[in-house]
Amino acid sequence: MNKQEIRLPKTKVGQKSFKKIIKSGKTLFGKAGYNSTSINDIISKAKVAAGTFYIYFDSKLALYLYLLDEYRLNIRRAANEATKNLKNRYEMEKAGLKAFIMYVKEDPLAYKLVWESLFVDPEIFKEYYTNFAASYIHHLQPFVVSGEIRDDIDLETVSYILMGISNFVGLQIVFKENATEEDVDYVVCESMKLLNEGIFKKPKT
Repeated sequence: MNKQEIRLPKTKVGQKSFKKIIKSGKTLFGKAGYNSTSINDIISKAKVAAGTFYIYFDSKLALYLYLLDEYRLNIRRAANEATKNLKNRYEMEKAGLKAFIMYVKEDPLAYKLVWESLFVDPEIFKEYYTNFAASYIHHLQPFVVSGEIRDDIDLETVSYILMGISNFVGLQIVFKENATEEDVDYVVCESMKLLNEGIFKKPKT
């Protein structure tokens, strides 16, 4: 894939136009999909000139990649904020899971934005999740050393399991009409039961 250039605004007027483009692109990509959204659609919704779009973005793909990276950073920021004073990995996973679900509860279009990448370019989709997995492994390793996490399981597999739980339990909340924070707390606690105890009963001896 060719490098897609993004140029951040340097003035307050530019920041206003940039934010309009970002908001319009996110809405249209989320609702209509990447391939069904044109630059003309984006500038029309944003109420900016075509030339203004190209001041900041080389292409529609450049805008999409910016939005995808923004989503990734926002999720990490939310998780870091939720776990910054925690030392126990169990509590960190619990707080991080809640932070993720609360984020997508407020911004459900983020789901489609990420999964749309599979159809934009499978390499983008692959890179998004492999990078997340690598970061997860890095943060789990110290807790293997400290004895909080088992040392007989593959951390790469664990990272994908944890991402899978976040993604699909998040959908459980997104699919509920008028889900509350109490609903989020409930599914987080149920998820943590499985992480802590598993789903299989030990055979009777």
